[in-house]
Amino acid sequence: MITALLILGPFICVWAIAAIFYYMGRRRANQLRLAEISFSQSVQNRFTSIVMNRPKTWLVVKSRNSEDVARSIGLLDLQTCSSACGLSEADPDQIFVSPPVNGWVVVFGEGLPDPDTDIDECFKFLVNMSDRLGHLQYFHGNQALGHHAWVKLIERQVVRAYAWVGETAWNQGSITIAEKKSGMRAFDYFEEDSDSYINWETVRRNVEQLPLLASIWSIDPVVLLDVSIRVKPGWIGRLSVKRTKKN
Repeated sequence: MITALLILGPFICVWAIAAIFYYMGRRRANQLRLAEISFSQSVQNRFTSIVMNRPKTWLVVKSRNSEDVARSIGLLDLQTCSSACGLSEADPDQIFVSPPVNGWVVVFGEGLPDPDTDIDECFKFLVNMSDRLGHLQYFHGNQALGHHAWVKLIERQVVRAYAWVGETAWNQGSITIAEKKSGMRAFDYFEEDSDSYINWETVRRNVEQLPLLASIWSIDPVVLLDVSIRVKPGWIGRLSVKRTKKN
């Protein structure tokens, strides 16, 4: 027996190592495929104005544990829910937490703060969530009004934040390379321009490019539409404190 193990041992080790590398290669290939889907769909949205199955407001959390994210947010009445259900059938009062995708978890729902309702509430909510979750990103785009926002926080520290709600309500941190690559423009506080058409074109472009920025910073929620992700379970629940709805 010992002799057989000594003879077969090296072969078993080789096959085990080969199996590990094969698994890692397949996993990496799937990650790259999902990243490509996110980026390519975001780029496509630059040229085509279509109604996407993206939420109007969403968070992206750096995590591989969606249940931990859901509980850290403080959601009540937690239930498992597939991405397909979360995208199409979620109750307006519920918050959906996606399964992990390439090390990121997407959170969306109408209960998330809206910058054009109360920018101070939005700031406090995001800082509090970053304190619990660490690396947090926030995106908001309202095509009808042109209101939009993008925020990145790490351990309560605002790395970059911009929110426009008819005027600049929040502009903090240096403009990132991703914003420049995406063609985004952030107005300074109280910035005025005599040409309102140019201003509106900038606002429109910012809203349209928001998914592209998200795909560079982390992931675009459009990746949740991929067939391999739609069937995976996420979590759905309600915030412990119900937020005031917009009129």
